[in-house]
Amino acid sequence: MSILHESVTSPLDGRTAVTSHSSSDRRDGARSSEEETAGASRRARSEQLVRQHHTFVWRTVQRLGVRDADVDDVVQEVFLVAAKNIDSIPREHEKGYLFRTCANVSAHAHRSLQRRREVVDEARLSAEVDARPTPEQSAATSQTRARLQSLLDKMPEDFRNVFVLFELEAMTMTEIADVLSIPSGTVASRLRRARELFMGLMAAERQEREGASR
Repeated sequence: MSILHESVTSPLDGRTAVTSHSSSDRRDGARSSEEETAGASRRARSEQLVRQHHTFVWRTVQRLGVRDADVDDVVQEVFLVAAKNIDSIPREHEKGYLFRTCANVSAHAHRSLQRRREVVDEARLSAEVDARPTPEQSAATSQTRARLQSLLDKMPEDFRNVFVLFELEAMTMTEIADVLSIPSGTVASRLRRARELFMGLMAAERQEREGASR
């Protein structure tokens, strides 16, 4: 009798083979169950991230200068990036991660726009399509938003980011330092410079409007 035949017909070997196979099945089943649970957990957290921070992300990409026609696409891309990296995002720093992702995706959108060489008057477009309860309210609100966005667009990115987070998102300097990964002293100096720039731009814009009205 050959060694091969003995290993196949031996009762002991047969029991060992069955036991080994059964243990392997249990391990595979446990691993599959763990993967399904982990996947469901990631999906649930990603959905929660969207529910909690969609408004913040939408406002942020708009204030970072993304044109109205691209805002929805950029917001979706931000959350897709977050979903892919959901396991590495600390829960206490979700907003900071989303802001940095907004900045990166928005910058890519700007570069794509420049390559296409499209020229769009977003301030006029926003004023025309932004519906409000009454025409008077619509005009006032749209013009204010358009003026603010126009001023933000003229600010250098480093100063604009700090200004948006402090003045419009009401974050503290400590929170901003954490979001942007810069020292608190740098936040303070950039905010001071950003305010100066913003006031200067407002004054220039006002003079321009007054000159045009004469």
